[in-house]
Amino acid sequence: MKEIARRPIKAAHFVLLPEMVFSPLNDAIVNGLLESGYLVDIYTPEPLPEFGKYGPNVTFHPVEFGMRWLLKKAFSPSWRQYQLFSGTAERPFAFVGLLAALHRRRYFLLVEEIKSGSYYGDDPEYLKRLYRWVIRRAQFCVVNDESRIGLLKDYASIQDAQGIMVYPSCFRQPPPPADRDTLRSEWGLPHNGLVLGVSGGFNETAGAEWLLKAFCQNPSLYLVVQSVTLPSFCKLLLKHIQGAERLYLQPDWPGWREAWREIWSTAPAVDIGLAIYLNPAPQFQNMGISSNRLCMYLSMGVPIIASRQPSFQFIEEYDCGIMVGDAREFAAAIDRIATRLPVMRENARRCAREYIRAPEHFVELRQRISRLDT
Repeated sequence: MKEIARRPIKAAHFVLLPEMVFSPLNDAIVNGLLESGYLVDIYTPEPLPEFGKYGPNVTFHPVEFGMRWLLKKAFSPSWRQYQLFSGTAERPFAFVGLLAALHRRRYFLLVEEIKSGSYYGDDPEYLKRLYRWVIRRAQFCVVNDESRIGLLKDYASIQDAQGIMVYPSCFRQPPPPADRDTLRSEWGLPHNGLVLGVSGGFNETAGAEWLLKAFCQNPSLYLVVQSVTLPSFCKLLLKHIQGAERLYLQPDWPGWREAWREIWSTAPAVDIGLAIYLNPAPQFQNMGISSNRLCMYLSMGVPIIASRQPSFQFIEEYDCGIMVGDAREFAAAIDRIATRLPVMRENARRCAREYIRAPEHFVELRQRISRLDT
């Protein structure tokens, strides 16, 4: 008897910002959906990312994350082509929850940001209540560090943590490292110099003051700043600081919205990475493996200096980093790591394998997604 082919199943995944489509967390969700048999339509504001990065079973569609757009489109029968919805924090939650309720579909959420305390945000309270309602009704939620399970329970008044799982801000398969010497030559840095690396946001809450103080006072240090969103005025000031000849500023990366893996591949060209979070809001004091820069550096074998908080305690237990609380401790940490670089590099890789454990977390994510189709 001829076997009847199964009708393709489809999922709609809503991402707040187009530059986040290829982040480690969204990469895990999209690949988890694909490996569970779904065709995936990604909805994100324009400009849309390049086609083809995820293969032929993923397509991109424009969306406007405003209530007017949602109310205009919500009742369209086209949403019934999807068997599953998913989305990222925070505006996309409203779309995912309401569309799933209207068209009687299941959904899950990536709660990579928990906007509470001083990081509550400017959305009106009626939207905040809607977000929390959507979170409570989800089949499951993904947070990016163990310490954030309790944070999410408190934020959304969730009684049972069984519906919350952890997936780190880490690629399950990190990219191959670029050639260290070649990169340093391109950056104008010596092959044997001690190089500190900054990735992502770079401002006063990310340790900029501590770093620049240590850099200007220590002529043996070199610095790489890979912050493509850094304002032009800040870049101009950095080019004129004391020791600017020892500084490499990453220029605007062509297609940087799709360049997550390329940026990760350059990490081994630095000796010490930073994971400093001084914002007192609860989310930033529960970073752990939700920190993309921390996961990047450790996965690529680079020890780190992190701000002191309980969720970073594991880096000292694995001897792959040092926690600091002020500029003096920051400068001392540079010297301590510099004397033990080979050992701490290997410890960083071991920490990524044994503690971050992205491949194991991905298996759980894929299994949870697959169970939603049963």
